[in-house]
Amino acid sequence: MDIEGKRVAALVGDGFEESELFEPKRALEEAGAIVTIVGAGEKSLQKIRGKKGLDEGQSVKAEELVADVTADDFDALLIPGGMSPDHIRTNKDVQRFVKDFDAAKKPMFVICHGPQILISAQVVRGRTLTGFAAIADDIRNAGGLYRDQPIVTDGNWVTSRHPGDIPMFNRAMLEKLASTAPAQV
Repeated sequence: MDIEGKRVAALVGDGFEESELFEPKRALEEAGAIVTIVGAGEKSLQKIRGKKGLDEGQSVKAEELVADVTADDFDALLIPGGMSPDHIRTNKDVQRFVKDFDAAKKPMFVICHGPQILISAQVVRGRTLTGFAAIADDIRNAGGLYRDQPIVTDGNWVTSRHPGDIPMFNRAMLEKLASTAPAQV
């Protein structure tokens, strides 16, 4: 798969689910992609707190702030779940960033509670996707078609339900990224 050198933004806020960031990030990097942690606010440059289930997880630091980057800077977007999506979904720069990715038809890899950001960015209407079962009604209320299956691919989107789906999510993510042209740098 031709992923070498492709740039992926990982959009992360406090409370991200550790496995939903680190496992896809590792799969992308092992395939040759460059993954950049993108945070929503100044504090994220110091620390973004992760979680592992209900326990404290590993932390990361943002390498870029969402206010300072655009979809043109990247080939794809990764949105891990946990509580992170709910914490950053109302940020106007987060919404702009996601809308720009979607408008450019660039791959978006979204897992668990990640679709909450898609909902707030108002890009869900008419799309088929999955996510954590607890947000199925939110997806439907935003005009999306919810599917309870491990992976749902709809155009440029690859969505998944929870950490148990990560092996299939990673495969689908790598296949989608390999089939897209690299960003013009």
